[in-house]
Amino acid sequence: MFTDIVGYSALAQRNETLALELLEEHRNLLREIFLGFAGTEIKTIGDAFLVEFQSALEAVQCGIEIQRTLAKRNHDFTGEERIELRIGIHIGDVVHREGDVYGDGVNIASRIEPLAGAGGICVSTDVERQLRSVLDVRFEKLGPADLKNIQAPMELFRVVLPWEKQRPSIPEPKQSSRKNAIRRAVFLALGLLIFLGLIWFLIHRSGRTPQPTTNPVPKAPLAAPAAPELTGQNRSQSCLS
Repeated sequence: MFTDIVGYSALAQRNETLALELLEEHRNLLREIFLGFAGTEIKTIGDAFLVEFQSALEAVQCGIEIQRTLAKRNHDFTGEERIELRIGIHIGDVVHREGDVYGDGVNIASRIEPLAGAGGICVSTDVERQLRSVLDVRFEKLGPADLKNIQAPMELFRVVLPWEKQRPSIPEPKQSSRKNAIRRAVFLALGLLIFLGLIWFLIHRSGRTPQPTTNPVPKAPLAAPAAPELTGQNRSQSCLS
């Protein structure tokens, strides 16, 4: 388990006296809680704690008790006098050497702790898998996270603390509502296409110049040339021929 105080460095720059007082109070509170869950304090790093537990169950139960104690304490304080912690918990192999611990288990716990948020507890997927059916709390999936110096993204979870307000759930739309929405969209699209087609037809029609229609005049039949009128002299010549 890794813990640290939210905003401690900034507070130390603004009001060092208050920061040191809160740091000492925070250490006294947490050390008493660690003992109740068989936690072994490995070391403190400024405002942070590194603590080892015998099981993931004890670690998470201890984290919940820490946040519960601080929530009650903060009820009587405002602003800079509040103590808000982030807690990160992971389970894995570690190596003990000269009073310290090393290994991926330590590195991962230190990387997921900043993702817990003020007053929160963030755990790895290994912890959630062991406790999902054992501990009477809900784990909220945060999704995969890229952790510094950790090769593959890791699935993380947030412990939903018992005193947190329930987040309002957004109901999923009913199937019938979805069908009605699709049907309305189809009708709207068809109506739009019909309307655009009508506009195009009217514009196209108004742009054409109508050609006058006239009945063709029938051609007059060709008249044969009139035969020359025969005079008396011509008749006699014709008869002789």
